[in-house]
Amino acid sequence: MAAEADKSVVMKRLLDTSEWRDQFVLSRDARALGRSAELVRDVRHQRLVPVIRGAFRRVDAVTEDAARAGDDAYLARIRATHLLSSTPLVFAGLSAAAVWGLPIFGSWPSHIFEASPFAAGGRSTSTIVRSYVGGPVEWVERDGVRVTTLERTVVDVARTELFGRSVTMMDAALHGQVGFRNRVLRSPTSKVKIEEALRRLGRASGTAQCRGVIKFADGAAESAGESVSRVGMHLLGLPAPELQVPFSDGDGLIGIVDFWWREFNLIGEFDGAGKYLREELRNGLTVDQVVMDEKRRENRLRALGPRVTRWEWPVATSLELLGKHLRSAGLS
Repeated sequence: MAAEADKSVVMKRLLDTSEWRDQFVLSRDARALGRSAELVRDVRHQRLVPVIRGAFRRVDAVTEDAARAGDDAYLARIRATHLLSSTPLVFAGLSAAAVWGLPIFGSWPSHIFEASPFAAGGRSTSTIVRSYVGGPVEWVERDGVRVTTLERTVVDVARTELFGRSVTMMDAALHGQVGFRNRVLRSPTSKVKIEEALRRLGRASGTAQCRGVIKFADGAAESAGESVSRVGMHLLGLPAPELQVPFSDGDGLIGIVDFWWREFNLIGEFDGAGKYLREELRNGLTVDQVVMDEKRRENRLRALGPRVTRWEWPVATSLELLGKHLRSAGLS
């Protein structure tokens, strides 16, 4: 009877979560269903890969996109932690940010953050860090797991993380996220809502730091590369650009540029590889077509008189290189 009850619990667990649930195999489920030997074989033949202790993932579910490998691996650890927990967890901080699809500047941490209503945080483990988010914990369900609200998530990140990382995530939260064929993946929030989430924290640590991030954040930034570049310009003491400015000529709209320094007659464009390599950003065009369209677009911009300068991730993430690049383009 106990074995049958265990199997009933397992079957319920298999049915009650999101579409990603079938990517994972748990050791305890394999034991309850009498499939431990099958699990061992699948691991040995690399059909399953370990995620965290007690949880494995089907290898065909792991992304082949190198640019997304870090996001994919960390999100898998969060989901595996959710599946293994005997009680519902509310993910917070950077872990909630990953579930919300916010971009990371740098690498994701090795541990998972869980929300705690206790000022001392609560007891942590080698895998889970319990962090104070004020009580009671406000959470929503996103993609089958519980997370702090989007506003609380970026507030907690901004209270505890470095300025560049915090701005990148808050910019993205303010901007929202649209996927292939304009499907809304994450609705934008507002500074008013973020400030209200911060006010509810009272005198919690890091609130002054968070206010600085809120003041600087701008939802007009359309990518992490733009946000990181903007932070670099700020730290270098360079003039702040206007963001997402439209340019037109006699044939109509040329496009919307990332950065525009009106007084220097200078256009700046961040060139991320995703613009050329990711299908959802190419709008059905081939890589060659995107490259040619960008060339024609830039020629039309230059014909209007402004100078145009472009840079990629290695420049955006180096204050020295970014400063040299923009000053050589005429910014001072």
